[in-house]
Amino acid sequence: MENKAGKYLKYAIGEIILVVIGILIALQINNWNETRQIRKVEKEILNVLLEDLNSAKAFSAQYIKSEQSYLNVIETILHNDSIKTIINSNDKTTQYFNKAFWDFEIKIPVINTYSDLKNAGKIAIVQNDSIRDRLSILEANIYNLDKLIQDRMNVHQIRIDEICVENVNFLQLLKFKIPDYNISLGSQNDYIEIMSQPKVRNLMGIKAVLTNEALGYREDLHNEIVSIIKLIKTELNDSQN
Repeated sequence: MENKAGKYLKYAIGEIILVVIGILIALQINNWNETRQIRKVEKEILNVLLEDLNSAKAFSAQYIKSEQSYLNVIETILHNDSIKTIINSNDKTTQYFNKAFWDFEIKIPVINTYSDLKNAGKIAIVQNDSIRDRLSILEANIYNLDKLIQDRMNVHQIRIDEICVENVNFLQLLKFKIPDYNISLGSQNDYIEIMSQPKVRNLMGIKAVLTNEALGYREDLHNEIVSIIKLIKTELNDSQN
């Protein structure tokens, strides 16, 4: 009887061990499947994020070019010799001064995928700490650029627009913006005389400073976008190996 009881006990223990091993294997397979699914979702998100960043990079390059163009125009009209050159080619005169007095870049790159992840509380799906950290830095750069753009817009509306109100015949510039607009233009602008006025020169100097600052912010943001694109590409390549 003791031998039989011992055999039954060993058999029962063996059965329990097999059941436990089976449960552990099932849990391991389940965890593996969950990890695999999470990695799959992460890879899909990274690919969409990469598309967003590549688009943002392209737009960022355009905005940098636009800011540099505005800066060049302001520099040009702050030199009398350059103004004379512009005036001699009549087709460019209004274009230059319209851009200098009135226009400025207001657009900023947008990365919708990151915003959606953050708003949904799912940014942790991106498991690479370096990518998450750089995305946070990118978000801060975009915020700082947007704040600077808003500040520049306020300064422009309060001060720079004075030139269009007090110092030039704005209807000449308006006609350039809306060629088919049927209005009486009035007197031609004497841009050499206008640009000889200290107040106008100072205001355009302020605009040059603001534009140069915005250009620097945009270049920093662009470099950050490029860095994150490299990180994500490396992460995606590693996940395939």
